[in-house]
Amino acid sequence: MYNAIRLIRKSLQKIKERRCMGFNRIKNEHPMKEREELRYIRKCRVAIVGLGGVGKSLAHLLKTYPGGLTELRLCNRSDPGGIVEELNHIPTRLPVRGFKGIDRLPLGLQNADLVVVTAGAPRRPGTRRRQLFTENAAICRDIINICADRCPDALIAIVTNPLDSLVPVAAGVLKKRGVYRPERLFGVCQIDQMRAERFYAEAIGQEPRKTYVPVVGGHADNTTVPLFSKARPNVPLTEEETRTLIQLVRDAGKKVVQAKKGAGGSTFSMASATLQFIHKLCRAIHHEPHVIISAYVESSVTNARFFCNELLLGPRGVHRNLGYGKVTKFEQNLIDEAVIVLQRDIAMADEFVRKNI
Repeated sequence: MYNAIRLIRKSLQKIKERRCMGFNRIKNEHPMKEREELRYIRKCRVAIVGLGGVGKSLAHLLKTYPGGLTELRLCNRSDPGGIVEELNHIPTRLPVRGFKGIDRLPLGLQNADLVVVTAGAPRRPGTRRRQLFTENAAICRDIINICADRCPDALIAIVTNPLDSLVPVAAGVLKKRGVYRPERLFGVCQIDQMRAERFYAEAIGQEPRKTYVPVVGGHADNTTVPLFSKARPNVPLTEEETRTLIQLVRDAGKKVVQAKKGAGGSTFSMASATLQFIHKLCRAIHHEPHVIISAYVESSVTNARFFCNELLLGPRGVHRNLGYGKVTKFEQNLIDEAVIVLQRDIAMADEFVRKNI
């Protein structure tokens, strides 16, 4: 038996040597192509900070559908070793590494290309946004401080709520540290678009994956504004029908919290939406043209300093803010109302930055 095993190993070694010879020949013939491929392949080391319901679900999805990712790092307060061990059993080429505690977080973020912040307290029944902000602002501040040290050029995607205030907190930290690049900081609102498309598809009798509904504003119940007038395929809706669909989108997160009876908020759907978001960012990092997403970013589109709308991505983040164009009077009224709320939420973030950084 052992002789047979040795023969198999010897045979495999010869095959490996022949493959290496062929690879070296290709390298010599196409040195420029090799350098281009290596530059391309080094990109997209992704770190997830926080392995609660969203973080764990997202890690599973990214390992299963890695897209252009080359490394996945899982950073968590408690030991992520068991999660890492299990995820590495999934037969994809994406390696997963784990980092436990705040002491190891700098190592987990070192030279990351994309940092996804999911750490923090989840939304609970009866929890007000200001209360949630008080709980999560310091967590966000500490994570972004380490980003400023270890991966100042990384794209940063904030998932933790309240998003409308935490993205400005992150911006404030990066400004204080002298490494703020507004085109590289995002608030992930993809779930609102996903919900809007699902409800719209159901209303018009269409397949959800074949619909498109842009969503602008913010990510709170009273700042999310789906633009059904710009939906594709475009089916005219009455104002009452539009109101109903908008309310469904705005109440969706609250209904999940209530249905789970305090055991958490939207985890699977949020992870799925964030997966889509990350894949688009990685496509842009890899120089794919015409990649468009909606995200909450620093903006001059409205009187709110941060606002969510469509963005054209490039390898370094936001290439161009596309605004939201012409909308109905009803939708513009909702946007104006959202801007007032956003200004208040951003002011709350600015106050935190002044007092705590």
